Amino acid sequence: MYLTEDEKNILLDIDCEKRYPIVRLELHSSENEEAVSIALNYVRITDPEDSMETVKARSAALKSLMEKGLVFIDYTVRVWVSGDYDVYYKSKIYELLCHTVMESAKQPGAVFNLPYMRKGYATLTVKGVKAVKQL
Repeated sequence: MYLTEDEKNILLDIDCEKRYPIVRLELHSSENEEAVSIALNYVRITDPEDSMETVKARSAALKSLMEKGLVFIDYTVRVWVSGDYDVYYKSKIYELLCHTVMESAKQPGAVFNLPYMRKGYATLTVKGVKAVKQL
C-alpha cells in the first residue's frame, strides 16, 4: 500500500502519542438545532500558529488513512481530556472560524451564527498498527 510522507508521519505520531485529539469545525444555528454545516473536518492542530495549508494537508492525510482502513476516527467520545484541546481554542484557525461566523451572522437571512468544535480522537486500527511496524 502506497503511503505519502504526510500519511507516514501521522501514523507514527498516532502510534507514539497516548491520545491523538482531532476536531471537526462546524457552523450551527441557534434558531434550528438541525442546521449544521461542516467547515473543516479531520482537523489536527499542533501549534496555534498552524497555517490553513498545513491543517488542510493533515486533514487530507487523515481522511486518506481512514479510507485505507489504517485509522479510526471517533467524534462520539463523551469524555475527553480538556488539555488535549487547548491548542485548538488558541489557534488562528479557530479564531478565523469564530470571526467568520460572527461577521456572516450579521447578514440578513444568515442561517449559521454559532461556531462549534466537535472533539474527537484518531486511533490506529489493527491494520494501522501493522502498517506502522513496516515503516
